Formats: sequence, C-alpha cells, structure tokens
Amino acid sequence: HRLIIAHNGKCADRIMSKTPAKAFHSLLRTRFGPSVPQWGGSQMTLNSIYSLVFAVKTQKGAGSPITEALSKLSPGDENVYTVMIKNQPNLRLLSSNTLKHKHHQAAGSESNIEVYTLLSSAAFGKKFKGPQENLPVDLTEKVVVKMFESLERSLELNGSIADIVVDLKLQLWGAAVPVNTWVSRSNKVDPDGFVWDGEHGVGAVGDWILDSSIAGAWESGRRLASHILCDSKFEPPSVGLPSRLTNDEGPKFIPSNAALVSGVGSVPTSTNEQFVFSSNGQNRGEGRGRGRGQGRGRGGRG
Repeated sequence: HRLIIAHNGKCADRIMSKTPAKAFHSLLRTRFGPSVPQWGGSQMTLNSIYSLVFAVKTQKGAGSPITEALSKLSPGDENVYTVMIKNQPNLRLLSSNTLKHKHHQAAGSESNIEVYTLLSSAAFGKKFKGPQENLPVDLTEKVVVKMFESLERSLELNGSIADIVVDLKLQLWGAAVPVNTWVSRSNKVDPDGFVWDGEHGVGAVGDWILDSSIAGAWESGRRLASHILCDSKFEPPSVGLPSRLTNDEGPKFIPSNAALVSGVGSVPTSTNEQFVFSSNGQNRGEGRGRGRGQGRGRGGRG
C-alpha cells in the first residue's frame, strides 16, 4: 500500500505523527503566521485569511456603488471581475461572483442582487483570528464592520455598504496560503515539486512544495504520480526528504514571494498566463496587468 498526503496543516501533521516516517513527518509540522524570515524558516508556514461573501441590493436598472467603482477601474471591459486591493492594509482581494459566473440579469428580470467575495490580508487575519469552526458573534461583527469600512475607503465609496447588504457569510480560512515553499532538486536544476519517502511508501504533494497556487498543487501531484509510475514495482527512491546538508544544495524552505506580496498566492495577470515553476519563489508567466494603487486581474486563487 502507498499513502499520499495531499493536505497540509494540523490534520496532515496528526495523521503522520505516530508513524515511523519521522523525517517525512517533520515536513508536515506547521506554524501559522503572515510572514517568514528572509531565509525561509524551518517549518511550513500558513497564513490565515478572512473570507466575506455578501449580497447587496441594487436599484432596479442600475448597478450597486461597488459595481460602479469597479467599472471605473477598467472602463469598457466588463470581463474584469476580480481586483487585487493594494491601497488598504486590511484587504487583499475583491471578486464579483455575479460577473464571474456571468449572472447578467435578463431583460425584464426583477432580480436586483449582486454577490461579492472579499478577502482580508494575512496580517488582518492574524490580528483578529478566532476559532474558525465557531467564531464568536462579537468577533464576527467586528471583522465584518472593519472589512466593509476598509472596502469603502479603498473604492472611495460614499455611504455605507452595510446599508445595502441583504445577506452575508464570514469564514475564517485558518490554514490558508503557504508563505514558504519546500524546495529540493534531484537534478540540481528544476525543483522536484513533491516529497516521497521510499522506505515507508508515503508521499506528499501540494502547493507548499512547488508554488502557492492551484496550478502548483496540480503540478505537484502530477510529478509525484510520474515518479511512482517510473518504477515497475512502484517502489521509486526517496525524493525531497530533509537532509543534513547545510549549503544551498540541500532541501530547504524558501519564502514564497508571490504569496507574501499578494497574500492569496500566485495570481495570474491574464487568462492566458502560463506558469513556469522555478525554485526562487517568484513563479510567473507572461500576461498583462494594470494597476494604480488598486491592482486588477481576471481571476484569483479561491
């Protein structure tokens, strides 16, 4: 039997804590925080982010003040539905669920509801962190008010967003985005992108081993699958385990610069961007992006 850990955080740590695969388990120990030291830190580090989904009621035949503000950021381009927020330290991303899923109202429709997703910064998530399974009512109210006020300042809105909200749901994403990446190189060029303990038949895949993105997680799984299949007995050699090497050749955690800057992982600047997975924590492809205090893009990591 072979076991693949495709999860991280406390659950993965507990699953492997009492097994004989000690070196492998050491990589699954997790700390939580918005940043890591310049050298990358000694443990996997995950940030915490608040996700606020809210619905607003608009005047019939007109968009909400939020829609109007977004349209000014990208005049003439209705396909832009996600913006990276750079002018408010409490927030990082706003996405229109209505535009994302093309829920344009049909002619004569009586519906006048718009739905949005708002993500906080990692620093804000840490400052107001609570038990994510059961957030206290007073903490929930405080976080919602502060996130709405920050959005009003970011978009320079007149009036209170709370006055037009008809429903909302706040969720703390406690183990959110890895802000460092475990890097090993079997071929001394490309990062391996996965961990495999050949002695104990257990492996790990995920964004924390290659790139803080959905693409990074998928590619990590593909690479481990290829590694296992290359051996006729499905018993390939170990890859990516901790070693005693202290120079740059040894496996180590490095900062994920993309995650540290955006707070929500590596975010493509266009739908055509191609990720190139390097080992410097700055995985980027070619794409267009625009910004003047408020960044904007065509998608984000959910």
